[in-house]
Amino acid sequence: MRRLALAAGTALVLLGASACTGAEEPVSGNVIAPGAPGESASPATAEQIAALAEEQGHNEADVFYLVNMIEHHRQALEMTDLVAERYERDGIERIADRISAAQDPEITAMESWLEENVFGPARENEAHQNFCGLEGDGTHHDESGDVPTCQLEVDHDDMPGMATEEELDDLAAAEGDEFDQLFVELMTTHHEGAVTMAEEVLEEGKDHTVLRMANDVIAEQNADISRMAEVLEEE
Repeated sequence: MRRLALAAGTALVLLGASACTGAEEPVSGNVIAPGAPGESASPATAEQIAALAEEQGHNEADVFYLVNMIEHHRQALEMTDLVAERYERDGIERIADRISAAQDPEITAMESWLEENVFGPARENEAHQNFCGLEGDGTHHDESGDVPTCQLEVDHDDMPGMATEEELDDLAAAEGDEFDQLFVELMTTHHEGAVTMAEEVLEEGKDHTVLRMANDVIAEQNADISRMAEVLEEE
């Protein structure tokens, strides 16, 4: 089990603000709601603005998904690194290259999101409590007792599709057709687990960027699963 402690703090996303005057201010007309096709845009209503505000930001599901998917992707890359010296079917090498080309940049994008929304803001505003979208009052602190932290446990056993150390050892020891068969078996299970994780964050997550990344994972990994099945069917 790997634990990631994140220093607290995040920037608040504000759609708009008005000065406190003691009286309720009318909704500003510079927030625009797009019209239906063929219709002009118009100032958003108070209800539309409230709905928009509700959609902003991230929550616990977003953060936990990215932290876990980064680790999930890293194991996939560990598996693809074994292909070059062990594969027999050309299709296996092409699939491994495709997986590496997709998942390495995705790790970078996920780490960048965490830096922008969690790590970076934490350095700028250590006093912010709900920095990673978790419920609670943010009273957990680091060892110094000064900075609230978010304890995120990365446990392989809790992530669907992860290969065990024994399975990875077996893959590293295999060659030729035996390797191809085992690679497809383990990577298919691995991809199915990633799809499950992505589908869960689509139901529970909140951040639009995270949800878009999850959609991309579902599309690309389902496509990989189909390609791997086809490769094994080839003579």
